[in-house]
Amino acid sequence: MRFIIFIFLFISLTLLQAKNHELMLTVQNVPQKEIYLATFYGEKTTIIDTTLPSKDGKIVFQMKPNYYNGMYRIFLDKKVFFDIVYNRENIEIKTDFDNVYENLEIVNSRENVIYYDFLKTGNDYRRKFDLLAPLNDYYPRSDTFFQEARLKYIMVQADFLEYVDSIVNNFPNAWATKIVRQKKPLFYDPSLDEYGRREFAVEHYFDNIKFDDVELIRSNVYTNIAIEYMSLYSNPNLPQEELENEFIKAVDKIMNESMDNNIIYEFIVDYLVGGFERFHFDKVLDYIAENYSPELCENEERKTDLQTRLEKYAELAIGKQAPEISLPDENGNSVKLSGIRAEYTLVLFWASWCQHCAATLPKIRDLDQSIDSLKLQILAVSLDENKEEWTTAINELGFKWDNVSDLKGWNSSAAVDYNVYATPTMFLLDKDKNIVSKPITFNELKSALTTENIIQR
Repeated sequence: MRFIIFIFLFISLTLLQAKNHELMLTVQNVPQKEIYLATFYGEKTTIIDTTLPSKDGKIVFQMKPNYYNGMYRIFLDKKVFFDIVYNRENIEIKTDFDNVYENLEIVNSRENVIYYDFLKTGNDYRRKFDLLAPLNDYYPRSDTFFQEARLKYIMVQADFLEYVDSIVNNFPNAWATKIVRQKKPLFYDPSLDEYGRREFAVEHYFDNIKFDDVELIRSNVYTNIAIEYMSLYSNPNLPQEELENEFIKAVDKIMNESMDNNIIYEFIVDYLVGGFERFHFDKVLDYIAENYSPELCENEERKTDLQTRLEKYAELAIGKQAPEISLPDENGNSVKLSGIRAEYTLVLFWASWCQHCAATLPKIRDLDQSIDSLKLQILAVSLDENKEEWTTAINELGFKWDNVSDLKGWNSSAAVDYNVYATPTMFLLDKDKNIVSKPITFNELKSALTTENIIQR
């Protein structure tokens, strides 16, 4: 009998623990269309549930037992959304569609009271700091107001640091505290000017940050940390090559801080690779591939997409042999990269639908007309899928190059082999088909051609 009672109590407790919690929203002026609930993975969001609001703006999501603790995003519209923290509790929030954050009220949820109070207090702190820092830097030292402003500058920082510590101490087990703990700011001595603060931040940025909580992958915390740290090295006045050198320094620091946890390490590598791909920073990507590629699986078939991408970057570094290309031209005749006998070859990936290509390729065409074909030959690989659109563009733009395509778009064998993720993408090869340059812009191409004495200054 006792055994039966124990089983009954165990099942009852299990069912109780596994019950759904509710996310209840009341949104004034919300349109009568689907509302989405999405999960986080870094900066990526994935929709996991949808519902329709009632006529009076009531929105309810069932937070199922298999939903993990962490951050979620509610999309009221494509560009109207807000974030919540979920940690096995019922959540009730009220707001207005026309002014979501200004009217947001947490009716029930300890986690979101902590989170949104931290956001509000943090925003107030940054506004005050941004106003007081220039006064501390430039206000006349002899004026009595300077002493008041400097004292306020010190106290604003100290008060916010004390506030952060109070959350960590009073709510150590709250999920929101995980976020707060990672966002504790540095204290800047008033003797530091703007340049000094930047240098101090570069050196001490990670003093209060620990890449040790795997659960935070299910939020944008670590990705925001990476963005903020990278911004310390960003300088719009630098040419791209020098800017990439600066970002490499930042990459070293971030990776060294995150390498103690393999899951977080791979997560950070993946995020950085995706970001640098978007900006076409190939030098940084090559560096990451050479120095920070995660351990490969013993089973080659189980390699992650990240590992495959990084392998490709390493294979396509300056000085490496370019992969063979064998594709049909517009007449169906096979053209091979290895069959090109010019002293240099420019492998150019493009597409008829690419706006950047439309702006850049005519300049390359005009430049190429002044270069001896024995000196330079262009192999133009189209990522089109429609043959008529491809051949029309060739004829209209007057591209007299070796034009090839398998009409498979991004899945083209050459695009895969050359790790192409944007167009136009260029590889300048020497007579042995070794990569000598990977120019991104037309001006970088001209510079590379000048360096190789293909054109004169």
